[in-house]
Amino acid sequence: MGGSTYAAQQNPPEPQGADTMWRKSSYSYPEGACVEIARPSLAQVLFRDSKVHEGPCVAVFSATAAAFVSALNRGDL
Repeated sequence: MGGSTYAAQQNPPEPQGADTMWRKSSYSYPEGACVEIARPSLAQVLFRDSKVHEGPCVAVFSATAAAFVSALNRGDL
């Protein structure tokens, strides 16, 4: 991994309710083996397993999600 450092942010917003709109990557397999993402507000991004809709999800601040995607694009992760 590169020399990048990411600070953890404390207390991300709580996930939203059942009306949250989830979307799947166009790169996902037809079997559904992928991660889904939702953005219920400008401050929050949610991630979940596409096969377990009622299972847990990860809630992070939008800036944290952006840093994660940037690290993936750079090949740091």
